[in-house]
Amino acid sequence: MDYIPHVSVIVPAYNEAKVIAMTIRSLQAQDYGGRLDVVVVDDGSPDGTGVVAAEAFADEPRVSVFTKLNGGKSTALNYGIHRARGEIVVCLDADTVFEPRTIAELVGPLRDASVGAVAGNAKVGNRLKLVTRWQALEYVTSQNTDRRAFDLLNCITVVPGAVGAWRRTAILEAGGFSHDTLAEDQDATIELRKRGWRIGYAEHAVAWTEAPDCFRTLVRQRFRWSSGTLQCTWKHRSTLFRRAYGSLGTIAMPNTLRFQPLFTAVSPLADLMFLGSRLSVGLTYVEHGATFA
Repeated sequence: MDYIPHVSVIVPAYNEAKVIAMTIRSLQAQDYGGRLDVVVVDDGSPDGTGVVAAEAFADEPRVSVFTKLNGGKSTALNYGIHRARGEIVVCLDADTVFEPRTIAELVGPLRDASVGAVAGNAKVGNRLKLVTRWQALEYVTSQNTDRRAFDLLNCITVVPGAVGAWRRTAILEAGGFSHDTLAEDQDATIELRKRGWRIGYAEHAVAWTEAPDCFRTLVRQRFRWSSGTLQCTWKHRSTLFRRAYGSLGTIAMPNTLRFQPLFTAVSPLADLMFLGSRLSVGLTYVEHGATFA
């Protein structure tokens, strides 16, 4: 690799005492030829996440652990970015594990000076239940397939919090990660794109993340994602159908508007139709018995 900048990895963490050490070890095992350091930001975790990380890596100079008052993920990310020393900052969730070549793959597209951020390839690691297996399929067929297409069109709207790289000067010029929405990663991605930066995609930058393993937590996660997307769409509504913003205004934002509010509104109706169909088939079976086909 002819481009090996200093990389700082920001790990915002809240109540991740059980997995924080494993995550940091996956970062230490990275196959990256350049300078690499890790900045862990404990966002006021009551379970002692910061203490666990500090004790486990007390003799590792490349790992810095900070603890701050709880303020949310965006504040933890900004806290870490301001203390990072690398020209590239890689952000990941504390329950995410990188494959050995992930950081090298993320950095690759940034050799192009016009690229401000790079989205990685998030995959579901806990494929133990039906609900997580469904999500694993969704991650492959929906999210990452979309990013491949949007990468060609230069209109990626989300550099995922689980695996993404940012040019530090670009994210600082954009004001860091905003607290205005529930989707700080999407908000920051759109802001960089509005400022003329290109957003790249690294297919082989694989990160294994923990997906919700029950419907209650899945619904809560998706409600937050949908609400955050709607907030971002409203916040950046000035880009809609504006050719001045290129493919962001003519393709990405209209696509978001179409698939979020419209499909979200139609989905309950589709669910009711499905339940009605099941009820109708059940009644028909009861009425006709053995002759039912």
